[in-house]
Amino acid sequence: MDPERAMRAAAPGYLWYDGMVAEPITKDQFANYLLGWEDRMKAIGGTGRYEVSDELSADQNGHILRWAWWRFVGTDVGGSALLKVGDEGVIYEKIAYFKPVDAADV
Repeated sequence: MDPERAMRAAAPGYLWYDGMVAEPITKDQFANYLLGWEDRMKAIGGTGRYEVSDELSADQNGHILRWAWWRFVGTDVGGSALLKVGDEGVIYEKIAYFKPVDAADV
């Protein structure tokens, strides 16, 4: 949760795609986005932390693609994330949110 540290690992054209935000977040915008993270999570009942599970990695034409399921601790909000990493650093991160399904609806 340290934006300066995170951006040191980011490629020059880094983009963060968050399904809850209309436009991709650039390196220049990332600090403001990340610094509001805990407040946004607490506003929906979360702790500000998240858990990751079922991680997969693949080498694709010299880039590493990494995928995982995630969920916000203390909420029913979760989804998946995809990262693309190359020699220049993290190229992009994409986050998808999934609506929780009530067991009674299945």
